[in-house]
Amino acid sequence: MSSRLIRAIGIDDGFFTPHKQGKTKIVMVLLRADNRLEGILSSDISVDGTDSTEKIVNTLKDSSFLEQASCIFLDGINFAGFNVADAERIKNETSLPVIIVFRRQPGIESIKRALAKLPHARKRIELIEKAGAIHRAEKILFQCRGVSAEEARAMIEQFTIHSHLPEPVRIAHMVASGLTLGKSTSP
Repeated sequence: MSSRLIRAIGIDDGFFTPHKQGKTKIVMVLLRADNRLEGILSSDISVDGTDSTEKIVNTLKDSSFLEQASCIFLDGINFAGFNVADAERIKNETSLPVIIVFRRQPGIESIKRALAKLPHARKRIELIEKAGAIHRAEKILFQCRGVSAEEARAMIEQFTIHSHLPEPVRIAHMVASGLTLGKSTSP
């Protein structure tokens, strides 16, 4: 990875009550590699819905973030419960690589059991399965679309400063929790 300054978009959701109909915020932040926050976007998504991909893509397309960013970091692939994002579609429609970061190996069988109770279960499972192979970077796991695992690992390393998560995701989490809980929480 070159030493040139790059920007990344971090995306995370706000607090929500599991298994309860409603909405929560999804927050997108634009952060430079030197930790300068350059912008914040938000939208509402449905708890256990199917609108996270559309809201992410449309919100980003309506902003100037895509012209400036080099990649998108997602804090997991599920938002607002099981509102599963389509990482491949996000990559294709934004023309940016997508890196999905998470702390521990997901329990795929328990996720499939939970998804079986929701509408469009098969489609949600397919989105999880097509997110790509799981790789390790220091103390987190990741999947990537539109970039090699080695390049994704370098981007994660460049943006990981104050925790195990890349700063764009950490800041998106703090903003999203601040908006939905009235105070920020640690990611």
